[in-house]
Amino acid sequence: MKTQKMPILDAEKVYGEAPIFKEPRIIGEWILWLEQRPNEKGRTTALIRPWRQKDFLPQELTPYPCDLRSKIHGYGGAPLTATLDGSDLILTWVDNKDNCLWMRTWSSEKDNEKPFSFKFIPKSQLICLSKNHNYCLAGGVIDLEKNIWIGLMEDKDGDHIVSFDLYKIDQTPVFIYSSKGFLGYLALNSHNRKLAWIEWQNTSMPWDLNELKLAKLDEKGNILNIVNFNNEYLKYQKKISFFNPIWSDAGDLLVAEDSSGWWNITQIKTDSNNNLVTIAQNQWSIKADIAFPQWVLGMSSFSCVGDDVIGAFAQDGIWTLALFQKNGSIKIIDQPFIDFSAIHSHQNRLVAIASGSAISEGILEIDLFDHSWDHTPASSFRLDPQQISIGESFWFKGSKEENVHAWYYPPITKQILLPPLLVKSHSGPTGMARCGLDLEVQFWTSRGWAVVDVNYGGSSGFGREYRDRLRGNWGVIDVLDCTKAVQSLVDSGKVDKNRIAIVGSSASGFTALGCLISADIFKIGACKYPVTNLIGMANSTHRFEEFYLDYLIGNIKSEYEKYLQRSPIENVNFINMPLILFHGMKDKVVGFDQSIAIKDELLKRDIPVQINLFDNEGHGFKDGKIKVDVLKKIEAFFREYLNT
Repeated sequence: MKTQKMPILDAEKVYGEAPIFKEPRIIGEWILWLEQRPNEKGRTTALIRPWRQKDFLPQELTPYPCDLRSKIHGYGGAPLTATLDGSDLILTWVDNKDNCLWMRTWSSEKDNEKPFSFKFIPKSQLICLSKNHNYCLAGGVIDLEKNIWIGLMEDKDGDHIVSFDLYKIDQTPVFIYSSKGFLGYLALNSHNRKLAWIEWQNTSMPWDLNELKLAKLDEKGNILNIVNFNNEYLKYQKKISFFNPIWSDAGDLLVAEDSSGWWNITQIKTDSNNNLVTIAQNQWSIKADIAFPQWVLGMSSFSCVGDDVIGAFAQDGIWTLALFQKNGSIKIIDQPFIDFSAIHSHQNRLVAIASGSAISEGILEIDLFDHSWDHTPASSFRLDPQQISIGESFWFKGSKEENVHAWYYPPITKQILLPPLLVKSHSGPTGMARCGLDLEVQFWTSRGWAVVDVNYGGSSGFGREYRDRLRGNWGVIDVLDCTKAVQSLVDSGKVDKNRIAIVGSSASGFTALGCLISADIFKIGACKYPVTNLIGMANSTHRFEEFYLDYLIGNIKSEYEKYLQRSPIENVNFINMPLILFHGMKDKVVGFDQSIAIKDELLKRDIPVQINLFDNEGHGFKDGKIKVDVLKKIEAFFREYLNT
């Protein structure tokens, strides 16, 4: 029995029409961003409008059929590069339809006949800079001095830094640098002709071990005087991960690195030829992470503002925006947002993707002089503040009696009976439970559910030691931590122990299946494109994650039994509760046959199971209609079998 009628949040409001904003940046007096549109089957396009002019209707620069998306390293990112040449706007992008690099220029003018209006007028036809090919491009910078695009290329031989002339068609790439490993996060200092990037070997993931490289570019575009910044250079015996190199106006290189146990900002000064190097590692020492695990290109957690740095750091699961000042002090920027990504600044202006506990994700613009700000949510839908369940941060004793963090969301109305609990955890598995307003969480809390989002051991945002808890322990630590989070909530009298559901996707789908296999406290589950066969994954996964399982489980030759013991498909006979599965038939990371195998095994024992396959979806659903359909089917399945 419920004490009052609860407001219900429809699935269409969660996923139906709201775009996903990505990679915003400030270009002169303009802000430019990518917009992935679920109502156009996930097509991504570039939009622009004047800085802090929310009333101006953005102009779409890359209308259909353009689809700005890269496939580099399997997960993509950074398809768009933009700059101003005088008053002219230059865009280059990788298009999903052909993987080619395209370019166009525009001039801008105000529309004096219409208030709140402007117009970018194409100055050239679309130019396809690259030939059709079997390689992936992304992560570019534009060098106006040489009129070239410098960017990253991945092919069967490894990763490369290449260039294309901005005004020629159907080119083959000019090779500047090659690695058999991986490259990411190019940063060009055009004034001093220097180039920085992140590099790592295929036996490591970039958040575990990588190098920062710094080189000089000569007049012909050749690389000279490479300096390798790594644990050996820094005289540090443990592994180091670098992230997000950027150049200051003064020509200093700033980068996040975790030799302190936390991703903190380090400043590097060099002379013109990189012969004299000065490193300041502890200028802004803080027990917080100022970086993300580099699953995709194009991420940014900090940016330069004159001699200072503006950035967001994660502490106890919450992101805080701060100014890291030249004198070594850290000044918190007062504003209501607690979750940040894609931070970019120009002069004293900042743009980022941000959300708050009661404010949905959108584009945040801040004037760093007076800290005034505007926020443009991705969704036009607004929840009544009284209908929002605010996440409660809590710590509990997890595996090995270590402290583990989670977010607990109570149902939005009080009930006589204890509520059912939905358990979720982030994917990756190297990732983090975000703390901003999540409409999918609100979908459940509006229906009387409690939700817990677990930052199990191995999550990012809590320092290197916390992140390394998962080393060799995937399928053990994450499963135990999720199980103990549930037990903690049951013991505290917050949830009904007989109505516990768990959901997951990809890596968190593996965790969810592990929970269903090992703990009867879970009564029902839902998994999207879950990892189920570790041996099959080790033998078939893509290049980027080729050795990820060596970190998560161990070497398959020496630890073969662990791979068997932790593979859900080998232990499906221990699943005795209803399960619903979803998978895209174009998934190149986890084959849809893995979900079919789970379904077939459950059917043999008459365990209630459903599977839903989608012809045109890959790893991570992009079509808004399909996302709505998935959410509705999960809720209906839980209602049928869990008596909610």
